Amino acid sequence: MRKSYQQFAIVTGDTAQQLTDRLNEKLIELSEKKPTVSFEGMIARISYTEEIDRPESLADEYEAKGIQLSCQDCPFFGPIYKADGTIDKRIKYGDCQFAKYGRAFRDSMACETLFEKINSGEVRLCLPEQE
Repeated sequence: MRKSYQQFAIVTGDTAQQLTDRLNEKLIELSEKKPTVSFEGMIARISYTEEIDRPESLADEYEAKGIQLSCQDCPFFGPIYKADGTIDKRIKYGDCQFAKYGRAFRDSMACETLFEKINSGEVRLCLPEQE
């Protein structure tokens, strides 16, 4: 969930040139925050918008940290196997006890259940060994 709120910055200067230089510097700093300026003599008031992303779920919290997991990364995901016992890579789905109809696409974003189990310590993920 994204929240935004208005903020202000005040810039002053003893001369017009000093005020202009300081104001331009501050406007560059705030350029991505939709700044607007109003003046009262040698004082410039900059109004800008600050935005905060609040995660709505555990999956969003992990994604904010750069961790993106898909169903195929989950230990509860069961791929479909061929008759010879190898994974059938032609089939894009697999079995999942937490999916609505018992099936999940392997490239889908992992469900909230996986992240809850990671947080509780019931599931632990490991990094692959480096060669």
